[in-house]
Amino acid sequence: MTGLPGFPGVDALIEEAKLATGLEDLGPDLSFMEGLHQLVAAVATMEAPDHLRSALHAKIVGLLSARFHYVEDAKCHPEILARDVGDPLIVCGLPRTGTTIVYDLLCLDPAARAPREWEWYIPWPAPEIATFDSDPRIAQVQSIYENWLKHAPQLADIQRMDCTQPGECNHGMMLHFGSTNFPAEFGVPAFAEWLQANPPEGQYRTHKRMLQQFQWKGPRGRWTLKSPQHLFDLPGLVDAYPGAMLVWTHRDPVLTFSSLASMIAGFLAAFGADKDLHAIGRSVFEMWSAGMQRATRARLDHPDIEARIIDLAHKDVVADPKGTVTRIYERFSLPFGEEHGRRITQFLTDNPAAGRLGKHRHSPEQFGIDVAEVHERLADYYDRFGHLLGRPLTKEPA
Repeated sequence: MTGLPGFPGVDALIEEAKLATGLEDLGPDLSFMEGLHQLVAAVATMEAPDHLRSALHAKIVGLLSARFHYVEDAKCHPEILARDVGDPLIVCGLPRTGTTIVYDLLCLDPAARAPREWEWYIPWPAPEIATFDSDPRIAQVQSIYENWLKHAPQLADIQRMDCTQPGECNHGMMLHFGSTNFPAEFGVPAFAEWLQANPPEGQYRTHKRMLQQFQWKGPRGRWTLKSPQHLFDLPGLVDAYPGAMLVWTHRDPVLTFSSLASMIAGFLAAFGADKDLHAIGRSVFEMWSAGMQRATRARLDHPDIEARIIDLAHKDVVADPKGTVTRIYERFSLPFGEEHGRRITQFLTDNPAAGRLGKHRHSPEQFGIDVAEVHERLADYYDRFGHLLGRPLTKEPA
């Protein structure tokens, strides 16, 4: 692909990564190339300031460089690929349905191992146990967060902004150029349209490879993961992790779309990208309606997927967070230890992340989200899971 005005083509980006790493081999699995081509092509259809294109340029080269290093590490250390990643516990509900608080509480288990946000964002070199709490990438990523907050302080009431905390898989999916993070952080609407219709082939091979890299020299334990993006390809997720235990949180999609649109508006403000609120709302509605429809259908078509899911209501998560965790552990026959319980109690009392509940203000009207259209598009979901959604709210939800 040839370069675009102010933005290089795929071949040039790969050459930059080769020069940066001194490496030549991207490995036999080139399935990530489809997403890369789609992402670069999407830049041609968007109007964006130079600094945004520059940031995306640097991000792509960094991700390609990491892929070069992953291939080289596996050649030199085949034991990386030989070690099993086990049966992960995965939170996969729609964004803004209580997934983060559930994930944070699950990760307090001493037996759990969750990738930190800084690991996902800068996935090479492999993290090491001895420097896990002092890795220089922590300061690097946290400085990015602080810059975002400077331009969009409302993010502090929407999402925890601490890169040492457990991170979402969609951050890591950027390594496969198939992540919802790209439209959330950089706009690229054409890429969002492609992604909502095409779960990237090979995505979970990259995902699993990242877990292998993280556990090679870093802390180990039962992988505990989270991303709403898993809804787009539950069959692919379960194919990669046949013993996966899935936690699906539920809240009225009208509220979740409104809340997510508000969060994305904050991120785009931090990046200096387009902030057309109705366009953001429309993009959120189209993207996540597609994900919900695909996941709901996967449950009906695949009894093995249905059998490994526990469904939780957002209202119950908020009312009894600790009880929610014990329900999850009972469902999957996991031991719930005394230390885990003590950590949950302390977290709910002292951690500022727990104090965010209820602070985020937004409305569907603010983002042009049509309540009737949401109900019509997701009629199958409402029919099946309406009992978990509580009283539908459409005015100034928290």
